[in-house]
Amino acid sequence: MADCCSCGNHGEHTHIPLADVIKECDRLFNQEKTEELGEYLRFWRRRAAEAGDKKSELSLLSELMGHYRMNGDLERGLPAVREGFALIDELGIGDTAGAGTIYLNGATALQAFGLDGDARKFYQTAERCYRKNLPEDDPRFAGLFNNMATSYLDSGDFSGAENCYLKALEILERTGNLMDSAVTCVNLAQLFDARDPEDPRIEEYLDRAMAFFDSPEAVRDGYYAHTCRKCASAFGYFGRFMDEQELNARADRFYAGS
Repeated sequence: MADCCSCGNHGEHTHIPLADVIKECDRLFNQEKTEELGEYLRFWRRRAAEAGDKKSELSLLSELMGHYRMNGDLERGLPAVREGFALIDELGIGDTAGAGTIYLNGATALQAFGLDGDARKFYQTAERCYRKNLPEDDPRFAGLFNNMATSYLDSGDFSGAENCYLKALEILERTGNLMDSAVTCVNLAQLFDARDPEDPRIEEYLDRAMAFFDSPEAVRDGYYAHTCRKCASAFGYFGRFMDEQELNARADRFYAGS
């Protein structure tokens, strides 16, 4: 997004350099500078609001939803979700694919904060937006299905969760998203374990997850390191301690050099 002209005294809006802001957010995320990232996002959200740049403000609120979710910050997270959804209404974009992604981010945050009923409602809203605007194999559906699976799990519907995970994995593998494929395989292993600890598919899907991590096509970037760290403990839970140590070591190597 390009910098826009000064608003002067003519009531025009000024646009913030959103692309540069998001690039810096990625850098902070890749270096695990969590507190600094939160401050940076809040600063630029305020700047966007002051400038009347509502589209950029909405993008930053969406980023904040994810940030607060990952850090368990209910006190800041709920207002970010409410304010983001209100901005969607104010901008009149509630039936777009972009709005669907923000509804999905908000629903995922609500789910993490224990507000299951509200989360399910907005998962459905996100799905309506996507189905109206996107082909069925669009990668964004994979994120939706993965998060909907969590909602099913929380309500004890193992079959619904498995169906969503498998739909997500099919799309992710077809589109070459290796890291999210790995996470989905780990999620499936955990699902099978919750239903039957002797299910042979547990090891099968853990093996598939490690194959994605080991793939020469996997880009060793910040998201790779984040995913290694995210999945490592699951391998330890299943007694695969060497895999756990290896994934943590890969994350450590990335962060030490970033």
